[in-house]
Amino acid sequence: MALVVRSALALLALVTPAAALAQTAPEPLAPEAWLKDSGWVCDWHACDGGGTVRLALTVTPQGRVKACEIIESSGNVRIDENTCAMLTRRARFTPAKDKRGRPVEGRWESRIHWKVPDEPPAPPPAAAPQGDQAPLRPA
Repeated sequence: MALVVRSALALLALVTPAAALAQTAPEPLAPEAWLKDSGWVCDWHACDGGGTVRLALTVTPQGRVKACEIIESSGNVRIDENTCAMLTRRARFTPAKDKRGRPVEGRWESRIHWKVPDEPPAPPPAAAPQGDQAPLRPA
């Protein structure tokens, strides 16, 4: 009987997601740099002034983003998708750790508020008109 219980527990450990085995959460490394100078220009009318995105990142044992899940949408698919794409490329972490202190997959949640300026920026002097585009920046 004991062998069956051990086998069942071993099987459970194999199918339990690594994030569930984490004892500590991933720790962000320089999060202020993740969104700085994003280079993301959003059509002024399409971004509806901005919005708040609540998200969860799955972080690998190497501290890289493996997946991004939108928990609560900003109400704008373009903002949500671009936020996930940017964080997947730029975000880095000290990984989550298991009971023995070994790096494991973990989950990190946050909220980001984006704001589009109230009016499109004026084109720079002596430059061709740029249309109704404005940089989207974290608020």
